[in-house]
Amino acid sequence: MSQSPTETAIRTFLVEDVFYDRDLKDLKPEDSLLSKGLLDSMSILKTVTFCEEQFGIAIPDEDVLPDNFESVRAIAKLVERVKGK
Repeated sequence: MSQSPTETAIRTFLVEDVFYDRDLKDLKPEDSLLSKGLLDSMSILKTVTFCEEQFGIAIPDEDVLPDNFESVRAIAKLVERVKGK
């Protein structure tokens, strides 16, 4: 399955800015970021800030939940949902 433009932007940000010290060129949109131990509270906040600036949205605090940051695809779905409001 190909990546949406939202997934591509989020994946690029994560690989280059958050996980820059790891080799994640094979990271897939559906790979679990949490079970791989890639995201912690600081990197989730960085990701929220990136998404808000990149996509011109405000992610409500109640949506900053582990489930919404499980994977690149989950983050993209969150962004699309917030954009659609």
